[in-house]
Amino acid sequence: MQSLSALVLRQRPSLIVIVIAIVIAFGLSNSSESQVIVSRNDSGNDSGNFSGRLVNPVDGHSAADVIDQPVAKLTLTSANIVGGDSIELTLGLTGPAPDGDIQVALKTSDESVIKLPATVMIPAGQNNATISASTLPVDADTIVAISAIYAGTITGTALTVTPATKPAFTIAANPSTVTIAPGHSGSTKITTTVTDGYDQALQLSALKIPTGVTVTLTPSTIPAPGAGTSKVKITVAKSVAAGTYTMHIRATDGTTSKNAALTLIVPPSGAGATFKGCWYQQDGHRYQGVEFSLANPGTYPFNAILYYGTTCDPNNWADQFGFGTPLTFGGFSYIFWFTDFADRTDMSAFWYVGSDQSECVNYSTAPDC
Repeated sequence: MQSLSALVLRQRPSLIVIVIAIVIAFGLSNSSESQVIVSRNDSGNDSGNFSGRLVNPVDGHSAADVIDQPVAKLTLTSANIVGGDSIELTLGLTGPAPDGDIQVALKTSDESVIKLPATVMIPAGQNNATISASTLPVDADTIVAISAIYAGTITGTALTVTPATKPAFTIAANPSTVTIAPGHSGSTKITTTVTDGYDQALQLSALKIPTGVTVTLTPSTIPAPGAGTSKVKITVAKSVAAGTYTMHIRATDGTTSKNAALTLIVPPSGAGATFKGCWYQQDGHRYQGVEFSLANPGTYPFNAILYYGTTCDPNNWADQFGFGTPLTFGGFSYIFWFTDFADRTDMSAFWYVGSDQSECVNYSTAPDC
């Protein structure tokens, strides 16, 4: 199960301190907002985990100041649930709630899968509160992020909602979000899996393709028994407007069809981002990271994709975070880093801010941040 720990933010006249861990993408400015993002890696292990911090433009220092009684954890009675059933969520603080009670905001990455109240009250003197939330039926396994936000801190977890009956085959895109500037191309990978006893070829096709976008599937047929992969090449014409587009890749055996959502981010221009791939060091370990700054501060979609191997081969996708979430960046330098592959040098990454993309960062030769 995927989960995330607390984001802690404290503002000072010349420094905003960010401590972030696990499945969070965030906007950084004098008024910051956060949103939970979820991903899963090929091995089925926890993924999407990352951290980031603002670098003081004056002296390079950061700190770990925290507020009193931040939201420390969000736990579920189960990490998996059948769509249509209810589940209990428990919010925990690091200490008793202060006088006057507190209201903790709840958010989900998909309101069509789980229904949450907007806020949960934790009475003064109490350390936690438990509520019940209902889920809705789904056609395929669906991962939703649940986050709790209070006074500059955020914590959360992920819930897998499953269909009442297991499908004969599934289809998924990894990465499920790609960022491609107008006039450029990019790629992702489709993976199909089958249940025991299933033995059918699957035909692949792309649906809901925006005007000016071309999608090529290689191969377009997964031979029987139906388990395999296909490369998806996406070409975006210069005429395509900036925006977020949701496409679908369909697999069908002629009787049954399943779709995988594929999000295309066509970013606006103008960020003027400069990137330096580097190793972030913390607690005796090194993490694949990037240091970057923007010539034109503002709000831009952010995305990062990590690969096994040193060449950013789309067939060797390992992890992802950001997913094109619009983030607000100020006139500072930032360091983001993946946290699930500590000390592994045989990896590479692309980093995206707006229409700007880093070179393929080869972490076998990258310097320290």
